[in-house]
Amino acid sequence: MKRCALSLLTAALIAAVACSISAQTDLEALDGYTRSSLQLISQESKDHWSDRWTGPIEAATILAWLQENGYPEFVRDFNEDGEIDELDTIELADILGTGAMRTQTPIGTNDARLVIALARYVADLYPGQFVLKIYDEGFPGEFAAETSETFSPNAIPGVELRLMGEPSIEAYEHELLSAEGVIVGLEQSETENTYLAGRSFLYEETPAGYTPVDFAWSEEDRFEPGHQGRILETVAMEDERMFVDHRMGFTPVEFMLALSPIERPRFISMSYNCPPDALAYHVTENPTPHGSIRVEECVLREEDVDIYVWIVTNIDFVWDGCGVCMFAVSNSGLHAIGKSGPPMWTFTETPGGWYWSAPALSCGFEEGQTAVFIVAVFGPTTDVWVPAIIGGCVPPFSLDDPIFGVRTTGPIESEECPDIALRVSDHGCSIEPDGSLKMTVWPSEIENVGGAPITSGFSVVAFAPGFSGSDGVSIAGPDLPFDPGDVIELPPLVFTIPAGEAPDPPCDIAVRVVADSSFAIPECTESNNTVEFLECCYGGPGNELGACCFPDTGACLEMSEVDCDAEGGVFEGVGTDCASVDCWPQDEDCPDLVAIIQHITCSCDQVVGGQMAEYSGNATVRVENIGSAPSPSITNGLVFSPGGDTKNVPALSPGGDATFFFHFEGTLRTCEGFTISASAQVDPSGAVTECDEGNNTDSDEEDCD
Repeated sequence: MKRCALSLLTAALIAAVACSISAQTDLEALDGYTRSSLQLISQESKDHWSDRWTGPIEAATILAWLQENGYPEFVRDFNEDGEIDELDTIELADILGTGAMRTQTPIGTNDARLVIALARYVADLYPGQFVLKIYDEGFPGEFAAETSETFSPNAIPGVELRLMGEPSIEAYEHELLSAEGVIVGLEQSETENTYLAGRSFLYEETPAGYTPVDFAWSEEDRFEPGHQGRILETVAMEDERMFVDHRMGFTPVEFMLALSPIERPRFISMSYNCPPDALAYHVTENPTPHGSIRVEECVLREEDVDIYVWIVTNIDFVWDGCGVCMFAVSNSGLHAIGKSGPPMWTFTETPGGWYWSAPALSCGFEEGQTAVFIVAVFGPTTDVWVPAIIGGCVPPFSLDDPIFGVRTTGPIESEECPDIALRVSDHGCSIEPDGSLKMTVWPSEIENVGGAPITSGFSVVAFAPGFSGSDGVSIAGPDLPFDPGDVIELPPLVFTIPAGEAPDPPCDIAVRVVADSSFAIPECTESNNTVEFLECCYGGPGNELGACCFPDTGACLEMSEVDCDAEGGVFEGVGTDCASVDCWPQDEDCPDLVAIIQHITCSCDQVVGGQMAEYSGNATVRVENIGSAPSPSITNGLVFSPGGDTKNVPALSPGGDATFFFHFEGTLRTCEGFTISASAQVDPSGAVTECDEGNNTDSDEEDCD
């Protein structure tokens, strides 16, 4: 019997939630359905058990699966060891077998005793909440022979008994996809069946026309330590009823049952706050043709285990009246030693991906709701950008529409990864005679600051989001491999915003320069391969541009001579540019530290009773040295409010930067209309003599409703 190596860690994560692959790798299509979390219980777990105990063992198996997916009363701490695990499932099987299933009697557990005992157990714990579907047209006669009563849907108070016809492959697949507990009975004699718990099927038939299936099987697995059952990997065929290839050939499925909740509970939004000491935290917002999805990724480390948490929020995604019913993250072949997701969602692990899918007929998590998905793997791992997908609610699930790619990060096994660092030396914009705007960016160089070479091509692109026009340069051919420590000098990138799109006035235009713009390279970090800035455009006939130096700060802007004089600058001449002039006197080089709030989130919850509200949030702040001289390390050199938390800032070379994560929380009277006003200040004590002492603080606001 397998027991999860991370039982305590995974349990803590689930409680907290409820209360080398490249980005070029595509997530493979799911070839079927697998319920990988079924417990495998062996018929040798108890001395008095035998191969006649398949009925109570598989009944306990499906009850344990439902217990893990929203119905906690089905399996309790029967052995009183302080944990609920497979040992308690064994005790439950023993309770059922020695009780109403009457496994130790000469007749043993037949179909009627299996149904009656299971129905009574369920009705006692969750009255009126389950239906027990029975696929066996002859079952009413078996029920009457066992009880001397007429079979009816309400023959056992508190649970509906529903007769469904004969077992079929289609019914088996439907019940598994609907997140039901499924048991099949293989005919062994006129009065006795061997019972198996349904586990999987493949969509595509074999060349001979069979359907691959597998089941939880109570026969002892001799290759696993402890008393553990086996997985029966086989095929099924259909000829008036379902047959399964077992032992000596195709055996009729004489009986099948499915234990199903009568009503699917509506999805309850989940929550998770990434702790301040997380290894990594990334946020992306992903538009699709049917609405947007936000994915937050948080990485934790517990000794030799890395825990990856994806917090997926449906901002306004709607497809066919429903929300998100599937989430998948690319996997480089790592094995999940712990995982969790929304209740009743199925987890499937393949060599290329981790998949969570909602039960059939579910509407998934809808607008404004959040789902949390967790995988634990043996570390150390490296967090890199990986493909991910979300899917709409169309059962049976396959990788056809409506499937949409989203961006997030995930683990690769090796710590050795490439890392592209982009450095932009200057930029400018001129108003052309036709009224268009000519943007010029001087990206001085890119460097591989990681520990692994880059062997495939990528591009560096400059553009203004929201406007047409861009320019790029490809890194390929002789530049590859791009080894660790290598530096590549880049040419200027020039693009034009057409006159019809040019804003008036032509200022505060956001420009973005991105290395590896298609995220083809799985990098150690993506925070240093994008440079963003606001640009103003100057010039025009009779008002030509040139470099303008500001002696007090050493800054350089390209503008007209009139504008340069008005701003107190020194005009270097028409046609000069900031890339070719040095605005700093050689003896006046100095550091210049700036703080930039890159991302901030905030949530607020009204405490029960309405007398107090609690808010919390996370923020990411980047500190950059934009000066011309190195800056020293500064103890408590960055302070963030609210909270007043501080971080030590390391020494930074010119153009160098460091990123910090802050968590804040507090109380107030009400959440209504509450907005966080955040600020980040670098070098608050003024310990460093900087080029410009007036640019050390950044601020932002976030609505916390």
